[in-house]
This record gives sequence, structure tokens and C-alpha cells, in this order.
Amino acid sequence: MKRTRPGLSSHWGPVSGTRGACERSPSRGRRLSTRQTVTRAFGVAAAASIFLVCVPAAAGGLPRECTVPGEVIQWVADYCMLKMQTDDEIAVSDCIDDGRRRSFSTECAAKVHYKRAMCALSTEGEASAMAIEKCLADPAFMGRTVRQGGVGG
Repeated sequence: MKRTRPGLSSHWGPVSGTRGACERSPSRGRRLSTRQTVTRAFGVAAAASIFLVCVPAAAGGLPRECTVPGEVIQWVADYCMLKMQTDDEIAVSDCIDDGRRRSFSTECAAKVHYKRAMCALSTEGEASAMAIEKCLADPAFMGRTVRQGGVGG
């Protein structure tokens, strides 16, 4: 018989002869056959594919069209020119490069971000969330680059 001091245990469980919490019981230690393993794998894959197809459909159907016109790079350029108070593309090139490196979940999210930032700069005197939201909702609010379809356009 193995002698241990009362209360002595290792990080795997009690040192005494009793089974620790991490050890398997004999009834739960059975192995699955290859067929059972493959069947479970296909079941999990089928459930995952149904989830990936059905959840976006239930959340709003097909993707909606973005309400902010233009290309992301055009919004970045307009934002940088407004921020730096110049229409010189060379002067704002570092800002544009920084904007191009930022990542967003969608192109629409990027355009909304830059439109919101431009609204915040344009309504600086009002600086209220209401003024920014009103600006965001205005379809006519956009920079020259977006309106002309590019820098030289």
C-alpha cells in the first residue's frame, strides 16, 4: 500500500490510488470505428454548411447595395484632401497610403467610414452626433473626387 500525506496531490489529481479527474473511466474509453468517425465528420460539415447558408439569409437576405457611391480610394483621397485642406494629390499621398492600408469588413463599410470622417470635419463647428448623422444621410454630400469619378475626371 502506497502511503501519502493527507491532502497531498499533484496537478493531475490526488496522489492516492483513486482515479483523478483527468483520467478516463473504462466505460467512456471506447474508440469509434472509421465509419462512425466519417459519418460524424460529414454530419458536422453538413450542419456547418446549413448554418453558413441559412444564417445570412435569415439576417437580411441578399446583400444590399451600398448607399454611398464611388470607390473606396476616391473617398480616401477626398477625406485626405479635406483633412489637409489642399487639392494637391502629391501633398496628401502619405495620408492616402495610410488610408489604403486600413482594412474594413466590406468596401461599403470603408466608404461609410470615410464619409463619416468627412462629415465630422465638415461639421466641426456643430460637432454634434445629430449633425454628423444628417450629413451621412445626405446623398449629395461627397467630395470632388467621388463626384467626378476620379482625381483627373
